[in-house]
Amino acid sequence: MKQAVDERFLISPFLVFFIVHATQVGVGVLGFQRPLMKEAGQDAWMAVLLAGLAAHALIWLMYRLLAYSPSDGDIVSLHEHYFGRWFGGVLSTGLLFYYALAAFTVLQSYIEIIKVWVFPLMGAWQFSLIFLVLTYYVVSGGFRVVASLCFWGVVIPLVTIFPMLFFSLEYAQYRNLLPVFDHSPAQIIKAANDMALQYLGFEMLLMYYPFLKNAPSSQKWAHAANALTTFIYLTVMFISIIFYNKEQIEHVTWPTLTLAKIPQVPFIERMEYIVISIYVLVVFPIIAVSVWAATRIAKQLFSVRQRRSLPVLLACLFIGTLFFQEKTAIERLMQWTAKVGFSVIAVYVPLLYVYVWTAEKVKKALQQKP
Repeated sequence: MKQAVDERFLISPFLVFFIVHATQVGVGVLGFQRPLMKEAGQDAWMAVLLAGLAAHALIWLMYRLLAYSPSDGDIVSLHEHYFGRWFGGVLSTGLLFYYALAAFTVLQSYIEIIKVWVFPLMGAWQFSLIFLVLTYYVVSGGFRVVASLCFWGVVIPLVTIFPMLFFSLEYAQYRNLLPVFDHSPAQIIKAANDMALQYLGFEMLLMYYPFLKNAPSSQKWAHAANALTTFIYLTVMFISIIFYNKEQIEHVTWPTLTLAKIPQVPFIERMEYIVISIYVLVVFPIIAVSVWAATRIAKQLFSVRQRRSLPVLLACLFIGTLFFQEKTAIERLMQWTAKVGFSVIAVYVPLLYVYVWTAEKVKKALQQKP
């Protein structure tokens, strides 16, 4: 069973706002518009809003689920309590692989952007090595260091990159938003399903929940973070719709990055270099939190210190980089990760909650019998 986390390792509940938002907004915000507009056209913003509301419901459900964990523990404690050591360990191991997969997917996606836009002649392994060494430095410092990274990963990009997108309004064609409700509910739902990958990240809460002071009170901050994420995605989508039309956006791989090129500064010729450089602070927190969560599970299951399992996991991620060099392979990896993530958060977590809730009801009913 899980032991209580020492108070000196805990963080304030309001920091959940930065952790949740930092793990939700990643590489996907640079190019999520194209598949959505292909499916729902100018009504794609409805899919963004629908997916955001679904994320709110799932965050609420996760807090309800974690309330059943023994001694305010994480999902590993929950698995062990309700499924036993062996089968619960199998479920937790599956979650470990998912967190590692999420870190690997974000790493590969960002490296692909760097190779295309900045350093086309450098190999992926060189960027991967740099990122993974930095990840070791951050994660080995503990969860409080990871949370601090998430804070700066929200503040700095929000005040530097996000305002650049509004320069494109000079060329806006507002009639692109019309006609409204021109697509069927099935098309909107399909687009919302495609949008699911962009909201993933809040499921990391399943592991760092015990590290929160008065953890239940952090729920409002998690919802506030998801609301900010929804606002950002909606804003980017609206700007994209009025700047591109449906035909144009099909030929743009990273529409948001193209929008960020519009501002012109006399002493900077390639603005996208600045954006991609700052974007390290967007991507890095996701990798750090995912790797921390995976090593935390390894510690819970196998009683291995995180500093010992961390190099092993990072080495596996580095080796994986050598097998994903082509853009098509990375796209397939992102699609597969989206399906796995959707299955975990939208299928497994609700089913687990139903099982735990039923088990508690049956337990209470048996205790009340004479």
